[in-house]
Amino acid sequence: MQPSDEQMQRWEDDAREANRRAGEQGIPGGHPEIDRTVLVLTRLTVARIDANLELAKIGLENIERWTRQKGYLALCHAEWKQLIETHPWERRREMLLEESDEGQRLRSSHPFKGLVSPEERAAIHAP
Repeated sequence: MQPSDEQMQRWEDDAREANRRAGEQGIPGGHPEIDRTVLVLTRLTVARIDANLELAKIGLENIERWTRQKGYLALCHAEWKQLIETHPWERRREMLLEESDEGQRLRSSHPFKGLVSPEERAAIHAP
């Protein structure tokens, strides 16, 4: 299921509010802002995969491509490769959306890139 316009607006508002709070605290572009924006982008990515489970294969495809390009398998990608191969999408979904330090850590290196357009990304990053 594609997120509704209202859901997207709420996510964008959440990211903007995090940006505003960080600015009030004298932290322009600090980690809380970045983490909140990554969560918003990940929610959109997860919604795309939920709507079409075939898209989940992009995770392994990206890991394979990055490994070929770099000539080695990065530790964070090795972890994700293992998670993809041993956990169903529903569990990976929970991990990606978990609002905890562990969830944030996994979001920071998730391989499900390429499902958010540059225009959507720009709208979420807009102040």
